[in-house]
Amino acid sequence: MGWDISGANLSSFDKLYNSASCTADYRFNTYRRLSSLDGAANIALILASTALIVVSFIVAMYAGKLGRTETIITIGQNCLPIVMLALSILVSGAKYGSRAEKIHDCAQALNHFKKILKYEISSTQFVPTTQKFIEFANQYAEIISKYENHSKIDLSIESIRKINSPLILKPVLELIASIFGRGLLYYFYLFISITSICWMVLGVYIAIKEVTPC
Repeated sequence: MGWDISGANLSSFDKLYNSASCTADYRFNTYRRLSSLDGAANIALILASTALIVVSFIVAMYAGKLGRTETIITIGQNCLPIVMLALSILVSGAKYGSRAEKIHDCAQALNHFKKILKYEISSTQFVPTTQKFIEFANQYAEIISKYENHSKIDLSIESIRKINSPLILKPVLELIASIFGRGLLYYFYLFISITSICWMVLGVYIAIKEVTPC
């Protein structure tokens, strides 16, 4: 038994399979990106809150003993809650964690769909018809319609990963894709985390410097 229809029609099923495969890859990238954002955002909130509490304790314990730097610390402490409020609103509205779980479900559903499609078109008893193609195409459309779409950055990440290059360059390409794939927001949260740590260290340093006798 063989194909009962021309290769041109069979190619439509191959294109649908390739489309499902690419979309699954894109959405796995989206899952990784959103998961990274979720972790980075939560760490940023925790460190910002910790910095606010630690430096507040320092100001309360050494009030009037920190010299001219006390004014700077007070201003910073007044600004930090505003930053935390804006950060909290941003993280709460983005819902990175729940979105990551949903997009991961979409990628898994697409993987399941393409396995079934591959099994069907690889069977010697499979007869590619317009009706069957419409059925598979509708299944594919139904899956992706239930979830949010991936972004252009996910397409770019996958393009970097699929660059034909010597094996020795593959780790470099993976590193570039990983750095680029996290998105600017990830590095914003990273900046907030580093700034919070520096603010705590600065508070402790000023307290030690101003209060401890020379």
